[in-house]
Amino acid sequence: MLSVYNNSIEIIARRSSSTPNPLQAHNSTIVKQVVKALCLYYILESKPNQLREVTITRMKGTVVLDEKCLEKTELRQVVNRSTDLTILGSIASAKAEVLLSESPTGRAVLYAATHLIQSLDASSPFDRFEKLWRAFNALYRAFAKEKADHKCHVALRSHIHNNPLRFPLSMAKVSPLKTADIRSNIRWNQMILNNHSTQKQTLALRDSIIRNSDPRILAIYQASLPVRQVFLTNDGFYAQVNTHIQNGIAANAPRDSDVLSTICIKYMYFVRNKIAHAEKADHGFSFLHGGAEEAEIRWLTPFLEALVIDLINISDTF
Repeated sequence: MLSVYNNSIEIIARRSSSTPNPLQAHNSTIVKQVVKALCLYYILESKPNQLREVTITRMKGTVVLDEKCLEKTELRQVVNRSTDLTILGSIASAKAEVLLSESPTGRAVLYAATHLIQSLDASSPFDRFEKLWRAFNALYRAFAKEKADHKCHVALRSHIHNNPLRFPLSMAKVSPLKTADIRSNIRWNQMILNNHSTQKQTLALRDSIIRNSDPRILAIYQASLPVRQVFLTNDGFYAQVNTHIQNGIAANAPRDSDVLSTICIKYMYFVRNKIAHAEKADHGFSFLHGGAEEAEIRWLTPFLEALVIDLINISDTF
């Protein structure tokens, strides 16, 4: 039985056997329940209250066998006292409780919640982004029920397009964006050159253009056509994509789902891979604050954070 109060958490478990300090075993059932309880507590409370003590009491019937009290100095806090957890208040309480479930979705929401909470406490914007991506990864895999990232991305993109009202926080973030806002904050040409580095990847480039109708995204593609004009021309796609772009810009019918999925799924996957695959020196070796890549990460993070919370809020439909 798990009881969560404003200033305390109580876990009562009936066990066939136990050790004096079950918290030392990271994968123990008790530890998992404590993690669940803390995640739910921080989501519901949305304040960085710290652990004052942990008391472990072992009983047999009504007889106390032993009791161990871990003081604050012995505990490693989940978050610092100054961490701003306000954004967690955007998670619906009833949906947060999904993380208590011993199901694939419940575990995905739990893992995502741990990374989301830790992202709010991260000291580096790059660490914050990486933790948010892990949260996102757990959720989109649970949603799509696929192992390959590409299949998960396709499924989520389709769902966003078909059900935009299910993503109110992230849609609200991208809706005000102008073409210049997006283009000036990302390395679009580098992504195109990276994702479509050979002629055989040109069909995928054509498809990525054709599936978009938002004039902001199409205007960015239009400006980038010269970097892969030869490939597109060689495969006979250039006239098709150029016509599609021109028609979409002329129609001027904004589709925020295009912007959200392009930024959070397509572009951020490129950014995440550059970080995760160690294709550059660690960002800890950036000696000045406010560099171009740091500015990009700081700009991207709020969109991903909003999408993670939107996904948690619909996780009961997975």
